[in-house]
Amino acid sequence: MSSSSTGTPNIEMSRYIDLDIYHAVERSHPYYVEMIAEMVKEIGDAIKCKETARLLEIGAGTGLATEDFIVFENLEITAIDMDENCSNILKNRKLQRVQAHCTDAVTYCEPDEFDLVASVFAHDHINHDSAPKFVSNIRKNLKTGGLYLMGGELLPYYETMEERSEALYAYHTFIVNKALREENFELAQIEINALKSGLHMIGDFKRHEAMFEEEMISGNFEMIHKVKLGPNNLDDVGGVFVYVFRAV
Repeated sequence: MSSSSTGTPNIEMSRYIDLDIYHAVERSHPYYVEMIAEMVKEIGDAIKCKETARLLEIGAGTGLATEDFIVFENLEITAIDMDENCSNILKNRKLQRVQAHCTDAVTYCEPDEFDLVASVFAHDHINHDSAPKFVSNIRKNLKTGGLYLMGGELLPYYETMEERSEALYAYHTFIVNKALREENFELAQIEINALKSGLHMIGDFKRHEAMFEEEMISGNFEMIHKVKLGPNNLDDVGGVFVYVFRAV
């Protein structure tokens, strides 16, 4: 078990999210099922001709997406998360062909060892100041030509910090209202907590599309494609996306 120099656990998401509730309701997040289906399809297409492939999942949390990714028998997953509480839950699940580590995605590196790197609702947990190092580290882990798959939430465009706050309210208010109308009160509370963490920049640093794409392209990646899973009828609230980038 990894721990800080003070002997206290390394925690990140579990500072502001109840992990038991999160694990129980996260799949009911709007567009989550569609996002995972798109990512599973991309993984399957990428490894279908390989005898064995390796995937590094960053910010694996409690292993919800890990469980969906490991359906491919020729895939081995290294799942990392810096939150010890999350990592311990994932380790205790003992998923086949999954190695779980409590470590920092900004620094964990097995150079040129992975065919794929994937993140689900995790990229925006990286502080903007650490983004160049983070993206560089993703590239170091990947083989040339390997893919980075990002499934996550992006905000509507903003320029100032005041506009960023309004963008956060626009996105999270939409998700909270949708959850409430579906009587998914636990998810609504999780999203309220996520909004608070984003406003105060405590573990949540959501980007807008152009900002995220520039980060990746500046880190020696080329964008293959992206898809917005929803909401598709609203342009001013952001949404849930899947991106595929190739390491060059």
